[in-house]
Amino acid sequence: MAYVEPLKKELRNQLEKVVKAARQEAEEGAQAVLEQYAVSNPQPFEHLSTEERDLRRRLRAHARQLGDQLLSDGQQTINHLIHECAYEHWHEMLFARFLAENNLLMHPEGVPVSLEECGELATEEGVEDGWEMASRYAAHMLPQIFRPDAPVFQLTLSPECRHLLEELLESLPAEVFTASDSLGWVYQFWQAQKKDEVNQSEVKIGADELPAVTQLFTESYMVDFLLHNSLGAWWVSRHPDKELSVEMPYLRRLEDGTPAAGTFPGWPDTTRELKVLDPCCGSGHFLVAAFQLLVPLRMAEEGLPANDACEAVLSENLYGLEIDERCTQIAAFALALAAWTYPGAGGYRLLSELHIACSGLAVGAKEQEWVAFAGESEKLREGMKRLHGLFKDAPVLGSLIDPAGDGGDLLTAGFEELRPLFQQAIEKEKQDYAGNELGITARGIARAAEFLAAKYHLIVTNVPYLVRGKQAPKLRDFCEIHYPTSKNDLATVFLERCLKMCAIGGTTSLVIPQNWLFLMTYRKMREHLLQQQTWNILARLGPKAFQTPMWDFNVQLLSLSHLLPPDDHSLHGLDASAPRTTVEKAALLRKGKLMAAGQKGQLGNPDARLMLEEAKGTSWLSEIADYGKGSTTGDAPRFLMRFWELPKISDQNVLWLNSPVQGCPWSGRSNICIEPLESPTLTSQFGCWLRGHGVWNRRGVVVNKMSTLEPFLYSGEVFDDNICPICPQNASAIPAIWAYVKSDGYRDSVRAVDQALKVTAATLVKVPFDLEYWQKIANEKYPNGLPQPYSDDSTQWLFHGFPAKSTSPLHISVARLLGYQWPAESDEDMELASKAREWVTRCKDLDSLADDDGIVCIPAVRGEQPAYTRLETLLAKAYGDQWNTALRESLLNDVGYDSKSLDDWLRDGFFEQHCQLFHQRPFIWHIWDGRRRDGFGALVNYHKLDRRRLETLTYTYLGDWIRRQEDGLKQNIGGAEARLLAAQQLQEKLQLILEGEDPYDIFVRWKPLEEQSIGWGPDLNDGVRLNIRPFIIADVLRKKPKIKWNKDRGKDPADAPWGIDRINDRHLSLAEKQAARDKSRA
Repeated sequence: MAYVEPLKKELRNQLEKVVKAARQEAEEGAQAVLEQYAVSNPQPFEHLSTEERDLRRRLRAHARQLGDQLLSDGQQTINHLIHECAYEHWHEMLFARFLAENNLLMHPEGVPVSLEECGELATEEGVEDGWEMASRYAAHMLPQIFRPDAPVFQLTLSPECRHLLEELLESLPAEVFTASDSLGWVYQFWQAQKKDEVNQSEVKIGADELPAVTQLFTESYMVDFLLHNSLGAWWVSRHPDKELSVEMPYLRRLEDGTPAAGTFPGWPDTTRELKVLDPCCGSGHFLVAAFQLLVPLRMAEEGLPANDACEAVLSENLYGLEIDERCTQIAAFALALAAWTYPGAGGYRLLSELHIACSGLAVGAKEQEWVAFAGESEKLREGMKRLHGLFKDAPVLGSLIDPAGDGGDLLTAGFEELRPLFQQAIEKEKQDYAGNELGITARGIARAAEFLAAKYHLIVTNVPYLVRGKQAPKLRDFCEIHYPTSKNDLATVFLERCLKMCAIGGTTSLVIPQNWLFLMTYRKMREHLLQQQTWNILARLGPKAFQTPMWDFNVQLLSLSHLLPPDDHSLHGLDASAPRTTVEKAALLRKGKLMAAGQKGQLGNPDARLMLEEAKGTSWLSEIADYGKGSTTGDAPRFLMRFWELPKISDQNVLWLNSPVQGCPWSGRSNICIEPLESPTLTSQFGCWLRGHGVWNRRGVVVNKMSTLEPFLYSGEVFDDNICPICPQNASAIPAIWAYVKSDGYRDSVRAVDQALKVTAATLVKVPFDLEYWQKIANEKYPNGLPQPYSDDSTQWLFHGFPAKSTSPLHISVARLLGYQWPAESDEDMELASKAREWVTRCKDLDSLADDDGIVCIPAVRGEQPAYTRLETLLAKAYGDQWNTALRESLLNDVGYDSKSLDDWLRDGFFEQHCQLFHQRPFIWHIWDGRRRDGFGALVNYHKLDRRRLETLTYTYLGDWIRRQEDGLKQNIGGAEARLLAAQQLQEKLQLILEGEDPYDIFVRWKPLEEQSIGWGPDLNDGVRLNIRPFIIADVLRKKPKIKWNKDRGKDPADAPWGIDRINDRHLSLAEKQAARDKSRA
């Protein structure tokens, strides 16, 4: 079969823009037309005709079946109906274009027509335009996709809306409609905005959200790899001497030619007997690819012509289930399109009913209504009762529903016997719109039940990914009861469900996250699968496996057979996790190194973790060292801050180790917790987990659990959950462990069992470790011992504070000029290298140059020298004999101010760089009047900026400047008037901050109203982020720091002062704060 190119990136981007725009336009058009029919109103409009009122009743009944609610006052929600109406009208047009561009659009009399001919026929038949004509032809061709009697097709979107949709459709080039993967991208893009909205809302994922959130188009190389190493491997093992007309580049073989995935002994011997299911079929990517593989298999095996082989595969081999009914339509269309375009099959023709059903249809009625609807037939009444029980939560459970697992006998008589009973009931209830909708739904549910109860030889799918914490209660509780060992992710639950749907010896081939291969929470699941199922082939893809932009995660391609493994069975696998493009990953799947490991031997790995190669080494690191799980406060913006946000670290603060700087063994030392660990304020916070006690106050190494597993050194601090200390029982082993964790071999060993973006803490020690070998390496590399606690980085609390030996000398000098000192200077007990202590001592020589009140004006004010002169004096003292013009110019060059002065840098560059250096939490603030060269500006030590000092700045320093400009104005000095105006405006803004009226107020979300600051009176424990807000709003800072207050992650308890949402962007009036304070004191 000829290879069909996938959609090129530029065309995919164009399709994405069009589909997103089309959804918005179509939904607006659908809402408008539904409003014209008063569908959401309790009563119809008086001007509606009898036919229009009749359609309105049908639409309301259909909306309720979709899940919209009829309220007690007669109002009806119509959100689901709007979405369906928009979807159906747009996709009817879209599918017509697909048919036309593939020369398949047919007149009802069986004659092919082009889009141009549709335009001519539209005029003859009185239809509005060619697109309307083409859409009607497409709907006639696709009755399984577009329900002919669906009430939404009785609606006509406004001419303006249709014209906009037509323009969007016409803007797409013809190549879009002939690419192999376009239909899959269509639905991905249709759901994209909804997916983003749900993810940002932080709501639990239930029926309305699940289809969008779990929608993810499967890459073609994943589909091919799984099918070639299941269907393909089975075929070549049964027909080793037959050549096939289809290429299978992803089929991996061992040296003897045997398929690496095995021979699938539990499968039947003929293709005709095979039953293949995709239980989460989405837009039908797996179904279409399986169809294109099965057709040539049947042609080769049975000698069938192409058209008969296509029909045989559709009627006997392929089945699809999907929770989202709209997806089933796309899947059905994709499969029909594949059959009509198959080479030599004859083009368009009537196809037998496709085995695709929606497993997420909403029951939409109470049980008694269902049973009453069934009439007098006892069989139908019992069937309807059981169907209702099974499918009452179908929109959230979908293919997890197991009709074969609840002991009922719904299917005893067979679906074919039940179908006429449903059809009779539907015909009988034609004029009862609610009953008719119910009957149609029941028929669809029964069809899904038949597929869900069957057994299959191959189940192949991309499972939905949804962690337990994001699941709505109904889904979470269901998984807890029915899948206790796999419940932590919907993906692993689906793995279990797929195995249940396999016939004995049948196979499950999945795209699935790979974290469960090593997480401790899945240990029992791994052990069970290793003992009870045969592992065929595994390909680790790692990150960037999908082209779809999203939060990246690691996935694998996995094939398991529902068969006890032989004792000597080997699992074969590939590792394609290193490349960061899908093209490179695909290439590795085709040609990369095959690895093998005994399946039973995996049970002997730590926690039964999966390793593709046999572990090397005489022992495990976990045998000689302990690890610690990190802590979380539950509300980091409240409890954690950078140490420089406070004037000094007190006994009430806790050093809090965080992620390191690459290549710096004593980094990761920027954060502090402002509350003692035993503080009830901290420990009672929802989400606070203080862990790792077993390694606190011990020495060892730390490994960053993210990215490249960067190691650094540990001296017993409390630490966050992104890092993991490793502390040996015997401290003499620290150098050996340090040498090991810095090696590529360590990273390779960890990644062999855990390729998550953030590895688990336990993984970091459950790796092979040869202590004697690494002790020799450590002795060679570190003959004088490991590096002692030392840092020249001003963002580390170990920093000595001396400018001339820092990585940012100019910035350190400014901070010292403003009176700031680093924690190492005031903590004599802090463990430091002897060299660091020397620099700490040298810092005392600079203390006399520090400003007393923490206010240093850029220009000369009140008899003080200008800031640049004072800064140069401090630099000269710090550098001693080294200080000269060349050194000053070199330092300015380092900060991007080549050929400029210290004054230029202080006025224009310092504050923006300071914000960047100190992670957008500046502690030296540059307040200015907006004039770059000749205006007023002052550098202010935030730690000292209480109300009294802000008044000093406003009225004393700035007041003096204003008086000088007034004098200058009187003396007609050039620019004095402009400087005076700018300074007066600055003074007015500072007065507003002092007063603190909305919006120049400080708001702290964890404080009740009566504790909010009245006027300028910052609590330093609230952090720079909140306290700086009035200055940013007043626009008095030289540059605006990149700070956001809108909403913090997480939720607060219901009794929190300002509700559960962590919203910081609130403003309060002085009056309401004062009233609350007075009330609290009464």
